[in-house]
Amino acid sequence: MKLSGIIVASSIAASSAFVPAPRQQPALSTELNVATKGKIGPVRRAISSVTKDNFSATLTEIEPFLLEDTGITFYKKSMRRLGMKARVLGVEMPADYARDAKCTAKRREKQDAFCQIKAEEAAAAAAAAEEEAAAAVEKESAAEEEPATED
Repeated sequence: MKLSGIIVASSIAASSAFVPAPRQQPALSTELNVATKGKIGPVRRAISSVTKDNFSATLTEIEPFLLEDTGITFYKKSMRRLGMKARVLGVEMPADYARDAKCTAKRREKQDAFCQIKAEEAAAAAAAAEEEAAAAVEKESAAEEEPATED
């Protein structure tokens, strides 16, 4: 009796080892769909089905989504895909298309601050070089005046 109880208990424990654990979170694709309100699919399809005739119409159609709702990863991929499609179709992509996207705001602010710091450093270096050159000219003119007074 004890042996059969042990066998039954071990078989139950062994069989439950192969059962997958219940999911604690929803699938990632579901989360993505909920977070973007289901708009990524239509945008991706619009980009893949763009032609030379509907290129500008497609750009104006998907620009609000790229500016407001998209994340940085999908934004980069979409811009790369649109650029590639434009080259293949022989169409000009607008230079400032979707440049002010919400997902790139932090990066743009950081880049602007970096450029301002570099410009200030360059101006300070130029001013220091100008002062150095002025000091060298004064020193040279003072050296030329000394031999003239020895007569």
